[in-house]
Amino acid sequence: MNVIITRARLLAACVFALAITPAWSQSCLPFGPQSGNTITQTFPAGGSAQTAWRVTFGHAPAKGLYILGAWFQRAPNTNWIQVLYDARLSNIFVPYHPGSPRYYDLSGFNFDLVGVANVDLGPCGATADRYVIKEIRDRGMVWKDDYAGRRGHDLTLWATLDAANYNYMMLYSFRDDGSIGFRLGATARNLPGMELVPHMHDGLWRLDIDLNGFSGDTVQIHRHSETAASNVATDAMSAFNGGKEGFTDWDPLQFTELNVSDANMRNGQGRRVSYDLMVVREGTPRHLENFSHHDFWATRYRFGEDHYTQLATYISNNESVSNSDVVLWYISPAHHMPRSEDGIYVNGFWRGVALAMWSGFDLRPRDLFDGTPLFP
Repeated sequence: MNVIITRARLLAACVFALAITPAWSQSCLPFGPQSGNTITQTFPAGGSAQTAWRVTFGHAPAKGLYILGAWFQRAPNTNWIQVLYDARLSNIFVPYHPGSPRYYDLSGFNFDLVGVANVDLGPCGATADRYVIKEIRDRGMVWKDDYAGRRGHDLTLWATLDAANYNYMMLYSFRDDGSIGFRLGATARNLPGMELVPHMHDGLWRLDIDLNGFSGDTVQIHRHSETAASNVATDAMSAFNGGKEGFTDWDPLQFTELNVSDANMRNGQGRRVSYDLMVVREGTPRHLENFSHHDFWATRYRFGEDHYTQLATYISNNESVSNSDVVLWYISPAHHMPRSEDGIYVNGFWRGVALAMWSGFDLRPRDLFDGTPLFP
């Protein structure tokens, strides 16, 4: 098909693009107000508010940086919608390929966060407190249509756990479209005496999702299916483990995702509001420990059930994860095979640092908005 772009059409498209170009600078963007450990950030930063996040964070020795509540606002002067009650790394498991050592870098020690350094702040960062950095990041194009488009931004909170020879960067990104990014970055120095030994860094995440409050949440599994012998593909959403506590596995051929929906909240089209847990990974860990034999777990919230390593015990009473108060658990693996880029021996001494390896996942809203967010 031949497409003829007239001068008038081109001019109109350019005018439209200019009309929706954000008015804020692409350099350092302003932060919203902070009260104690709670930050309220509107988007676009420095422009007329369209969406907003309110986030409360905390940190402690043997726990690192965690989120103690997150609420999203879809439009100015609308009600805040709770998304998270508590989100954190329950632990960081580091098994070495020979079978030992096998470290639990949170519960096994009393490691604390590193104080903020000047290099952490970069040109535009700031301290949320003396251990935590806050940044407003340009995350690139969130949609594009010929000459029209929109660049997205997020509020990122991150801190560094000093785990002996290793440092772990714990990062939470609250994006202007209602999505959230969770990342764990392993860096610093390989284990002394075992600098060239391959190993894993498994982030053991615990997510207490209270969508629109703690009650009425349901966990489902989304799976995609297609075969080479057919040109037909299907997608299906089904109850997680028959609606009961349990586990399931990630299958790259099925694009496996978990979905948490709220029984009482719907968008303007009458669709149930939910969030998808979408993984960011390159492989699947299967260690001796039974908690690593599955990738996703879901439990009903019970006070004191905080430890990833005890999941088999938590699911033993087979409680409901439909229309209840639910907690999701996910293992995010990073397979570390040391390279020269992670350091080398010089005259018998190790010199260099391991470049950061990242793992994690995203929470992405489904039917939270009535249409495309941040669209003119």
